[in-house]
Amino acid sequence: KRAGAARVFLSEPSKVRASLGKKMGADYIINPLKENFAQRVLEITEGLGTKIYLEATGLPDKVFPDIEETIWQSKQINSVVVVVARSAKKIPLTGEVFQVRRASVVGSQGHSGHGTFPRVISAMASGMNILPLITKRISLEEVPENITLLQTSQEECKITAVLK
Repeated sequence: KRAGAARVFLSEPSKVRASLGKKMGADYIINPLKENFAQRVLEITEGLGTKIYLEATGLPDKVFPDIEETIWQSKQINSVVVVVARSAKKIPLTGEVFQVRRASVVGSQGHSGHGTFPRVISAMASGMNILPLITKRISLEEVPENITLLQTSQEECKITAVLK
């Protein structure tokens, strides 16, 4: 939101991550296991849809159909889907949806790009609280086991090693 989004929609089935998303500024949390993502977004936006979609799950085969459905049914044209999560899985894409709605898909490395770090630092300096992203603090001795935890846990976001 600090980068200019009017409203942020988060599609998240995990209660822990949904709570974190709310703390970080998401306006609407949609549990895709309990409600239809596309219908809910279209209901909230009165059919307009959204301009930007971030695929940050690493499960494009699971979430892309919902994104596509929202784009297809919305009044919005020129939507952009930004793929930020790395995944070897193929994205199921219906060309007709993207052609008719003039939508596009782009990739982003997250940390790369002109001005990325200065913008993040500026957002933090202007009051963006990133501390909720730290889900656990550990000692140096606990680092090896927690590296594995970060690779396997769906609950941990950022683990910080505290050196004494």
